[in-house]
Amino acid sequence: MQCSVPVLKLKLSKPSFVKLPDFSAAAQFGILGSRSFLVVITFALAALFLLFSLLPEIDIAVSRHFYNAGTCGNAADCGGFPAATSAAFAGVRGFLYAMPFVVLVAILLTNTMVAIKQKISLWRDAPVVTAIIGSLVLGPGLLVNGLLKTHVPRPRPRDVTLFGGEFPFVPVGQWSGLCSGNCSFVSGEASLAPLMVLSILLFPKAWQKPALLVMLPASLVMAFLRVVVGAHYVSDAMLGYGLSLLVFSILAQFIMRFWVAKT
Repeated sequence: MQCSVPVLKLKLSKPSFVKLPDFSAAAQFGILGSRSFLVVITFALAALFLLFSLLPEIDIAVSRHFYNAGTCGNAADCGGFPAATSAAFAGVRGFLYAMPFVVLVAILLTNTMVAIKQKISLWRDAPVVTAIIGSLVLGPGLLVNGLLKTHVPRPRPRDVTLFGGEFPFVPVGQWSGLCSGNCSFVSGEASLAPLMVLSILLFPKAWQKPALLVMLPASLVMAFLRVVVGAHYVSDAMLGYGLSLLVFSILAQFIMRFWVAKT
């Protein structure tokens, strides 16, 4: 009697690999880290500066739209920017001012927890985080509040005679010597607003477009509110917003060339 031993045939399939996200510096920075964006934002800022210098009436017209001269015949006593005394506007301003920091801290904590759980290197976001924090320190911190707002003595709209103040209107690019500190050029809060948009680079790819639909309008409203309340001209807001993007773009180029390329 013969016994047949069953033969087990194992069919080995080729190992399947899960495609990991692209954590390269270029992929993380996206278009904001490209050389073309650096060129575009540089020329855009130069063009805006020239435009507002040659056509200062744009600043006046926009600010006048939000100014109420009053009905008592003396603008210095009864006129002003109504939004500046609105509790609702103050609440929105406070919320938006905190939003860039809250968003950045929240996404950093979330990414850290995900990286620990999935055993992914915590250094994967380091280039973008460095550029974001660096642009925050160098842009709104040093360039805007440390240099421009301190040493470019442009009076704020609410302080010029056109809108009930005591100083003459000063166009972009002129140094009047009438403001001694915390002046109008450029807007500090407008320079902080792009932080909301930059934080999107740390979001998962699938969330970036939906997040942009929220963050971009919120950042623009944050910047423009300073115009509505008479604290800044529209040129201050636009140039302040653009300067932060320029600083970030320069840092991104620097990081990709001298840091990431050597690691």
